[in-house]
Formats: sequence, structure tokens, C-alpha cells
Amino acid sequence: MAASSTPIDSISQEEFNMFHKIDRTLFTRLVFNLGRDPAEATQVMALWLWLEKIGEEIDMVYSKILSLPDTLLNALVDESVMALACIESDKFCFASDTTSDMIPLIQNLTKTGVSLRFFHDNRIGIIRGVTQIINEVCVRAFEDIVKLAQGNTSTSIAPQEINFRGAIMNPLGVHSSIVGAPQFLAPSGGGSSEISRGFDPYDLSVQRQILNNEIGEVLSRLKLSSEDEKEVPPDDRTIFLTFSKGYPITETEIREFFTRKFGDFIEAIHMQEVLPEEQPLFARLVVRVGSYIKVVLDNKSKAKFNINGKHVWARKYVRKNPRSPLKLSPPVSQPTSPAAGNQS
Repeated sequence: MAASSTPIDSISQEEFNMFHKIDRTLFTRLVFNLGRDPAEATQVMALWLWLEKIGEEIDMVYSKILSLPDTLLNALVDESVMALACIESDKFCFASDTTSDMIPLIQNLTKTGVSLRFFHDNRIGIIRGVTQIINEVCVRAFEDIVKLAQGNTSTSIAPQEINFRGAIMNPLGVHSSIVGAPQFLAPSGGGSSEISRGFDPYDLSVQRQILNNEIGEVLSRLKLSSEDEKEVPPDDRTIFLTFSKGYPITETEIREFFTRKFGDFIEAIHMQEVLPEEQPLFARLVVRVGSYIKVVLDNKSKAKFNINGKHVWARKYVRKNPRSPLKLSPPVSQPTSPAAGNQS
């Protein structure tokens, strides 16, 4: 696995293939040795590339995957497919008490306590990171192998959109012939990849900035196990929302807006307690995982949203320490004056 600061526009296809020789070797094994579907293999490779990209954080040595025998490599693919399923769906379909030991190969290779719950809870950032890698690397690096596997020289890998929570979510702005498909990627007819007008998916500077902005917090949390995540107190996982006076907003509006925009990440919403005829002016939104705060705030200290035409400001919640009761200082005893002593 490799990354480059050289603009991809200036790299020939032959040079690009040589640069991604290890990736192409692994992809070839998945498709031809293991008989994996090219679309599925592309998604798996993108996930591995994403993990390898943060290798300094999780100490993952990619050569370990390359040296795995086919039996173990196939098992690793199965684990990766489960992880991809967790980030594609807003519903977590596994029992919480079984997720910690369902991906032992991934845990061993990454040397972390990462679990399926981690992939699901952080799916927003991971989806964007994996999508970027598919469009930036896999589309170009594997296209000839896909053609060979399918025996159809007119078939190509198309950059794709992601169907997340029932709506098309395209974080990279790349168009595709796949509309509404839940998969990350599928083969598409056509002579070349369909690239959106005015957008270059191989602009490394843009792609790298997107990745850094969107999933920086997710990457830094990979060393946390699911048990560690549960220990984060709610106050440290809370976003403080403020509203404009005269523009009342309901809890339902808040929940629907943020869920539609960011996915199923809300643990609770606490509206300001007011009298029935009064308008709440603030609320506390508790997220399930602390990393979502930076995603919602876009790595800024504050963010502004428009919910049904009403402005809502958001920032990280900081609990104010309750004021301690005033302590009265003990009266200072006055020294007895010499004159008073003489009078006694």
C-alpha cells in the first residue's frame, strides 16, 4: 500500500499500476485465487487501504496481509465484508456481546480492540474515507483486472455514490450509473469511468483534505475498544444547541434533521424545560460516540444549521461547575487597645 504526493494527472497508467503493484497483486488474488466478486473485492481493498493509510496509528503492517495463505486471506475478506455491512446500514444487526470476537484477524493485524460496533458507530467518517479511496485509487488501479475477470473489455469500474439511510449520499461529488444501490460499488457498462463534470476524482490535494477533515477524529479513536467508548460520560459526548427567540423548534425537528444529515448517531436530546406557553432557547444533544461531535461541527468550534427555515447554532457542551456557596470569613478579632486595657 502506498500514497503519493505526485499529482496523478502527471502519472501514466503504467506508472500508476507499478506504484500500486502490491494492491493489484492482492486484488488479483481475491478475484482469481479466491473467486471473489470484483465489486466486493474492490470494497474490501478500499477498506484495507483505509486501514493502511492510518498505519502509524494502529501499527498495521500491510505485508502481513500479502503473506497470508489463501485460507486465512479468505477469512480476512469475510471479516472485512462484515465490517463493510456494518458501515452501510444504520441498523446494527449483531448482538453486542458477540461483536468483540467476530473479527479476530482484523484485530490481530491492526493490533487494536477494534470491533464491528466501532465500524458501525463511526460509519459516517469511514464511508467517506473508503469512498474516496475507491474513487482515487481503485477505479484506476483495478480496472484492467476487472475487465479481465469479466471477460468483457467494455466493462469498467465506475466511481460511485453511497446509499446511506435511504438517500443518495455522495461525499466526493462523483456521479455514477448506480442510483440507490446499497453497495459501495458495482461494475458499470461503458468504455471509461463516468466522472462528474468539473470534478477531478484524482486531485490528490482535494481528496487528502477531504479525508483529513472528515475522519481525523475517527482515526485517532481506533485504539479505543468498545469498552473504552462506553466509559465516556454523557457530558463529554454532548453538543449544545441554541435557538433564535421567536422561532420555536421542536425536539422532533431536531432529531429528524440531524439523523437525516449524519445518520443514526443520537443517544438523547434534552430540551430546555420551560412553561407550556414559553419557547425553549437551547437543548443538549447527546451523541453515542464522542467522535461524532467533530463530524457535526465540521472540526470547528461552532456550526450553524438551518432547520425548516430556523437557525440553530451548535457547539461542544461544556458543563459549568455549580457555584459553591459563599463562605463567610471568620471575624477578625480586634486587638485590645492599650487605652482600653488601662481603663479596666
